[in-house]
Order: sequence, then structure tokens, then C-alpha cells
Amino acid sequence: MDRRNFLKCTLPLAFSGTSSAASSNTPELTFGVIADPQYADQDTRGSRFYRNSLGKLESAIKELNQLPLDFVITLGDIIDTDFASFAKIMPLYDKLRAPSRFVPGNHDFDVADADKAKVLAALRMKKPYESKVHEGWRTISLDGTEVSTFRQPANDPRTQVATELLKKFRSEKRRQAASWNAAMASTQLAWLESELDAAKAKNQRAILFNHYPILPANDPHNLWNAEELVDLLARYDHIAAYMNGHNHKGNYAIHHGCHYVNLKGMVETESKSAYAVVRCFADRIEIDGLGTEPDRKLR
Repeated sequence: MDRRNFLKCTLPLAFSGTSSAASSNTPELTFGVIADPQYADQDTRGSRFYRNSLGKLESAIKELNQLPLDFVITLGDIIDTDFASFAKIMPLYDKLRAPSRFVPGNHDFDVADADKAKVLAALRMKKPYESKVHEGWRTISLDGTEVSTFRQPANDPRTQVATELLKKFRSEKRRQAASWNAAMASTQLAWLESELDAAKAKNQRAILFNHYPILPANDPHNLWNAEELVDLLARYDHIAAYMNGHNHKGNYAIHHGCHYVNLKGMVETESKSAYAVVRCFADRIEIDGLGTEPDRKLR
């Protein structure tokens, strides 16, 4: 693993019910994380090398298979465009030894209207959002594309509702009011609240995954209703981290003890990849970044 930037970021990490003096060399949870492979059989545009993502992903999977992982999660934008792209990239995930998980991204729905209803099945997702428990940890996968101008066909009433919402956000001059961003509906937020309450009751720490960032507040890639989600998460003291993709440059913030980590996009650069291995201990999270992804030690 690339250790050049290891321990570059050492920041406080607040865990409910965990002594700051507690320390262990044995991780309680270990997983791989990939953001934005964004594969498509199309020419390079700017710094995005779409075709190269197949080779990068295959190499990443070979490396991840050398480690004992609880799962590997991809944070959206598995493809860039064209439903046929799924048939090329998804078989690579079959080579993973660890269970594979996904969250949907905006580019995953950049397909023909007739194919939009097939996207979740192509991603092998039975539900658009879900949670899983791992011995003291609850990992929660969110669907940031739920309310958007791209998720449903153009003539779907939900697309019109999202279009009107986007107009409202633009009138309010929200930086994230762009058509490639989206929002989470109130029903999903209520479900998330119930999951966090359940984790709290069982003394579990939580890690959240989404395609969209919600902090820092000035990021134009943020979820449309990022402020609402930030306020919800700030009410809880047992959320260790929120991890996302979408902003290919990566980013970081800390708020009310929760670390907000934006992973870099794998599609960026011609030959360098970007992915990470995350180890969760009783008193810290260690992120071993590979390729352009930096290492972090989050206390």
C-alpha cells in the first residue's frame, strides 16, 4: 500500500461509550471502498479516462483479495453512460472474495429512459438503501439519487417534482443546485433516523455511505438537501464516519465528532488508480489509501 501520505491527517474521533484511552491493534471492522469508476467505452474527456477504469478496477480487486475484508463498497457512478456499460464492468466484481455492496450514483442513471428501471438490478441491489450489522458496527448505505431530474424517465411525474424543486433551490442560490445533484426524500430520512436510533440503543457505532457529499458546506457537489441531513446526523454521537464519492478531487470535514470523507474518483488520471482499505478500531479509523487516495488516521 502507498504509505507516502500515511498519518497525514490525524484528527479527533468521538465514539459514544468508548474511552479515549482505549486502543487496540485488532480492527473490529475492515472493508474496501471504491468511488466513481465511471466506466464507459468512450474517449477520454479532460482528466477522465473512462476505458481505463476496467483495468484499474481489476487491479484493485486483485489487491483487495489479498486482505481479510468484511465487504467492499463502491460509492456510485459505476458507469458513466449507456446501460450496456454495466455488462462490461459488473462481471469484474464477481472476482471479489469479499461481499460486494453498492450505492447508486447519478451517472448510473445516465441511460435511456427505457433502461432506468433496470439500473438497481444491474447494480445487484435489492433495495436502494439498506443497513447491515457487523458486531458492534452498523453500516448504512443511502440513496442520494432518490429525488432527481435523472432517476426516472422524463415523462414521469417524479421528474417534474424534482425539476420544480431544483428551480426552487436555484432561486435560493444554493451552490449545489445543479441537475447532476439530487436529494433524499423524507421517507428515507425517517428510515435513517430509525436506523440510527436502533444502533444507539444497541451501543453500535455507525458508518454511512452515500454517493453525494454533504460537507464541507461550500462544495457544489453536495446533496440538494445536505443541510437537512447534516442537522440530522449532528443529533447523534455514535456516528463515526460518512463516506462518499461524486467529487472526484476528494474532500474532508469533521462535524460534531463525525468524519466526512470524500473518496477520490477512480476514473481520474490515465494510469493511477484511487481506492482505499478502511480499518475500524475501538478508538480510531485508519484509511490506507492506494493510488491517489491519501492515507488518514482519524481519532
